Amino acid sequence: LSLPFYRHHLLNGLNKLRKNTSNSRAVYFGKRLLTMWAGGLPYKVDALALSTDGRSQLGGIIKREDNAMSSSAVIDSKRNRILFYGIDEQASGSTLNIYEFNSKFQPIKENDGAVQLELPGLALVYDFGVTENYCVFVQPQLKVNGMQYMLNKEPGKSATLESESALLHIVARPGNKDAGGMKTIEIPFDGMPEANLQIINSYESEDGTIIFDALRSADSGGGSKSSTQWPWASTLGDFQNMSSKKSLWRYEVNPKKGLVSKDCISQDQLYFGVINSNTSAQKHRYIYAAAGAMGEGVAPPQGITKFDVDTGARESWFPESYEFCGEPMYAERRGDDSEDGGYILSTLFNGKDECSELVVL
Repeated sequence: LSLPFYRHHLLNGLNKLRKNTSNSRAVYFGKRLLTMWAGGLPYKVDALALSTDGRSQLGGIIKREDNAMSSSAVIDSKRNRILFYGIDEQASGSTLNIYEFNSKFQPIKENDGAVQLELPGLALVYDFGVTENYCVFVQPQLKVNGMQYMLNKEPGKSATLESESALLHIVARPGNKDAGGMKTIEIPFDGMPEANLQIINSYESEDGTIIFDALRSADSGGGSKSSTQWPWASTLGDFQNMSSKKSLWRYEVNPKKGLVSKDCISQDQLYFGVINSNTSAQKHRYIYAAAGAMGEGVAPPQGITKFDVDTGARESWFPESYEFCGEPMYAERRGDDSEDGGYILSTLFNGKDECSELVVL
């Protein structure tokens, strides 16, 4: 979907009748396994039995069980830390909470591992990036019908996406000496909104420039319909009507001058961008993503593509026409610590037999 609204009507506090399905993402860190969901607390899971141990307030750092949480977590591979965020959203203003934990999954000592600050308006933020010193958030500009929002708490029915510059918030991490300090810069509007950005990785260069690569969704008329039925799409036309055009972009931010530039790396239809986790929050060279089989045309994720962002080179692998890959995952090869020396794992669905298997590339 091109608009950042569909997921937000599920948020705790916005619709308490919705169950926390905790099925957006699994995170393993500090010998703990958590499953995430946009709007509710994460769930603790036994890493061996895969049994559920209940909701987690992350050691008590999340004060209330109804506090909003995102489905995103980012690992700082250099310091061996993990960061989470949540936003309590209101039409007139939103509260951002950032949490940072050490390698033992304990809140860092600085500022008790948490900072809180205010964001303007209804902040529907899909994802975030982490660098050595900062967290990066992209907030699209919205027009909100305050009365309707107050009555039904559903952004999809009370908010519309404005054709304006999005706001880039650069926030000092809880462990930073300026923890919680924020600088906001407008991202130049190029006709395509910065809504539902999936930030693949972010880092700081030697001169202080903040760089992040992201999958961007175009508001091109696709993704205008939704369905609660299963299967929600049985033809290519159905899929195209319910999905938006996606592309891979690089953003470069000069915090001192307050400038943001962006360049398209690929216009191909891409999904689920990942990197070698050993480069998370550090400079990366390779990006791996699921790719549609129609190039720039909207198509379901089918193969796997690797991008070399330094040279511009790319390699792709596609299965049979009736087979479809899921989200790729990078696994390090024992004895090989190079950035691209490991394996790519993904699920592979066979549309003929209606069964799935694990593919290793």
